[in-house]
Amino acid sequence: MRRYAEGELIAVPSIHTDELREEDGYRRSRLAELAGAEHLGLTVYELPAGSGMPYHYHLQREELMVVLSGVIALRTPGGWEHVPEGEVRAFPRGERGAHGFENRGDGLVRLLMFSEQNAPNVSVYPDANQVGIYDVAAPGERRFGGLFNLGDAVSDYGGAKPEA
Repeated sequence: MRRYAEGELIAVPSIHTDELREEDGYRRSRLAELAGAEHLGLTVYELPAGSGMPYHYHLQREELMVVLSGVIALRTPGGWEHVPEGEVRAFPRGERGAHGFENRGDGLVRLLMFSEQNAPNVSVYPDANQVGIYDVAAPGERRFGGLFNLGDAVSDYGGAKPEA
């Protein structure tokens, strides 16, 4: 679909797009950016069998997942569950919003993730004992970002001890 904006014909992003970028075993498109959003994220993911997202949470970012097609295995602090097409799950900021998911079926799973886009994005990966700190820009346009092993910390802060 196309529309006019300020006299110019532009493409309008769609959740049904087939223009997805390959990344880490799945495909995605960051639709909110294409639509002109500045502080909200909307990404469509297409996950082939066996792919998924590692268990993590964001310190300053709430997310919302909508399953468009298929069934996704979702891990939260409450354990694993199967989330079918059409259902919605919310992941609040912090540890209580931890989540990870896998496509354990044979076909593709397609889902939407809505998220706050505030900088920096601090993602915690408790299973790997890692923290990621990233700019909110697209991966190829980030000014900074990195994944850090907490066991490599040279100092603690506020009484917490880095785990080895």
